[in-house]
Amino acid sequence: MSPSPAAPHPSTGRATPDLDRLLARLRRRLVGQVWLHGAGRTLFCAGAWLLYMFLADWSMHLPAGVRAVHLGVLIALPLAVAYRELYRRLAWVPGRAGLAVLVERAHPDLHELLVSAVQLGAGGGCQGDSDELIGRVLREAEQRAATLDLERALEPARPRRTFAAGFLGTALAAAVMALDPAAARTFLERIAGGATPWPQRTHLTVEIPIAGAPGQADSSPEEIRVRVARGTDVPVVVRAAGLVPDDVTLHFESGNKTVLAAGSGRTFRTLLRSRQEDCVFHVTGGDDRDGLPRVTITVLQPPDVAGLALRVEPPAYSGLPARLERDRDVEVLAGSRVTVHVLPDPPEATGAVRLLPEDRLIALEPRPFPPPAAQGPGADPAQGSGRGAALAGLAFELVAQASLRYRFELEDATGLSNPDPGLFAIHVRADREPAVELVAPGRAEVETVVAGALPLRALASDDFGLTGMTLSVAPPDAPDANDASGAAVGRPGLVLELEWSEPPADGGPAPADVRARGFAARRLELADLLGGAQPLEGQLLTLTVEADDNRQPAAQRGSSAPIRVRVVSADEYLRRVQDRLARARGQVGSLGELMREKHDRALELLAALESDQPGSAVDADGIALALTGQRRVHGDARALSRELAAVAEGMIYSRLDERAGALLEELDRRQSTLSDRRFHAQVWSGLAGLVREKQLGDPAFAGRLVEIVGLALEISEGDAASAAEELRRAQDALELSGAHAALSEAVRLQAAGLARAERLLELLAEWDNFQSVLALTRDILNRQRTLLERTRQYAKDN
Repeated sequence: MSPSPAAPHPSTGRATPDLDRLLARLRRRLVGQVWLHGAGRTLFCAGAWLLYMFLADWSMHLPAGVRAVHLGVLIALPLAVAYRELYRRLAWVPGRAGLAVLVERAHPDLHELLVSAVQLGAGGGCQGDSDELIGRVLREAEQRAATLDLERALEPARPRRTFAAGFLGTALAAAVMALDPAAARTFLERIAGGATPWPQRTHLTVEIPIAGAPGQADSSPEEIRVRVARGTDVPVVVRAAGLVPDDVTLHFESGNKTVLAAGSGRTFRTLLRSRQEDCVFHVTGGDDRDGLPRVTITVLQPPDVAGLALRVEPPAYSGLPARLERDRDVEVLAGSRVTVHVLPDPPEATGAVRLLPEDRLIALEPRPFPPPAAQGPGADPAQGSGRGAALAGLAFELVAQASLRYRFELEDATGLSNPDPGLFAIHVRADREPAVELVAPGRAEVETVVAGALPLRALASDDFGLTGMTLSVAPPDAPDANDASGAAVGRPGLVLELEWSEPPADGGPAPADVRARGFAARRLELADLLGGAQPLEGQLLTLTVEADDNRQPAAQRGSSAPIRVRVVSADEYLRRVQDRLARARGQVGSLGELMREKHDRALELLAALESDQPGSAVDADGIALALTGQRRVHGDARALSRELAAVAEGMIYSRLDERAGALLEELDRRQSTLSDRRFHAQVWSGLAGLVREKQLGDPAFAGRLVEIVGLALEISEGDAASAAEELRRAQDALELSGAHAALSEAVRLQAAGLARAERLLELLAEWDNFQSVLALTRDILNRQRTLLERTRQYAKDN
């Protein structure tokens, strides 16, 4: 069935109804897609901007001017998008030929059939063309137009997606505002030009908790006025009600900002440290941005300490003068009366002083402040100059018994206090108890015999004064006794008063903090230590020297280290002496080997100086090494001399040598003025000279020991010391001749010392043999005495 004839085209007179319907349908669908695209873009922009306006105003509470700009954008932006995406695109919809081209692009197999039909039907054919050819083209176009699918020439999905996006954007904006109708209503009213405030979710309050300050005057919800002293730390506390923000910000008028992080719960804290000038600030956080309350901090000049003077009056027993110290910490003697004067600024300020660490508060009394000290010779530093009118000040006084710190808490007429009172100190130096040193005996444990004696030399020192020295004698196992108050008073026993005086000048100068020294020297008899009782072998005694100072009201007592005295038999004492001498003999042997080694080294150096290359000994530091070795010889020799002197002293004071009485008296006289623990070689050298000259009788055991000590001193203080000095001269010599002469003399002295060491070794060997003979003789006598007693007892029994 053939299609029904259509009306002919007005230009050609030929009808193309199918092609016309195809192109008309394509145009309608194109226009519809343009409308979908333009409407979608317009709706999306309008919805997105409306949502932004809502969220921005809801979160930041925009001012009216910004809201007006946003409203203008809300009107202008959709119109601009509609013009660009709808109106202009509608104008771009093509005519019949353009529509035919769109179809041709979707159907390439047409080979421009539709375009030719549209153009020919519009009268676009060339002159001379046959009607038959035009008719065939139109008929073919009609036939194909009835079968073509327009979906291939269109993209309906993209406009639909654009419209859907616009619809969803608008719906989202409407949904967000619909979640909170009150907020949406407020937003619309504000967009319409109203001043309706947003419902506030965060409410901030500000507190300035200054304890004891006159601040926070004229406080109101809009403003807080605070007055503080210069240098005060101002605490700021911000409390949040409702929705708590992550942080709050302090905005200062100077432009600075301080961000405070959340502390505990709903509280934000900070500290404006040491305010020196006025400041104004407000706080914002969350949606509380109204800037209220406004905090105004006014800094005032606080009262302060303009001057400090301390009058110190030491205790009378110390003998120290009164003094005046200014603007500094002081050190005072315990028991001193201290008057502390403070000059306040302003002068009418009052207050109190706080004593630490006891945290005691003392009110300050009005007293004249000491004027500056007088200048010039003869001026009393503890008195003022008297020039000018007295200054009004405050003061307090106390008796210093322990170190303390104090600070002044001042307050002016307006109630303003000093924020940084400062901390001052009074260091209390205790009156130390006397220090007692036992010069002799020089050992903690001493042994003697029944008839023996002990040399006692004690040195006491105190920072202010001494009143007496005593010797306490008690058994070593006696418990400490207590007085009625429970205080320890020492062990019970005999107490001997010691005569004391200033120590000899050769004992050396006293320390700077010692003002009183006492020296006591006494020879102790065992009978005196026992109160006249007869001493017995095996007894143990403890000796302690004590000294009292002049402190008032109660004197202090210092004690020396205790010395244990053991009473032994004569045989046991001699055995111990023999053991000590045997050890000394071993020391002499070692010393001799060391001296021989150093002597050989010195001979090698001397030979090197006399050789063809005399400078080799000096260049190799051989003399320096020899000097070091000789100093070691000197030290070992002095140690040996000291040990032998200690043995000889014990033997002399034990009185085992009945003929050594004069020797004991001379030794005791020479040592009675020695107030230090040094080894005084000159005492024993002089004593050995007297023994050799037979000026002290003819002591047997003791005299022989003194001679041994004298020989040891000749080695240590003579040969060894002189050889070391010659080696030092050889080392310092600038010419080889001087070094040769000094080294030759050192070799000679070393040889002499070595000879004396061999002699000393022989004397110690003789002493050992002599003591062995004495021991055997004493043993024979004891056995004979025992046999005689048994014979008498046997005869008596029979």
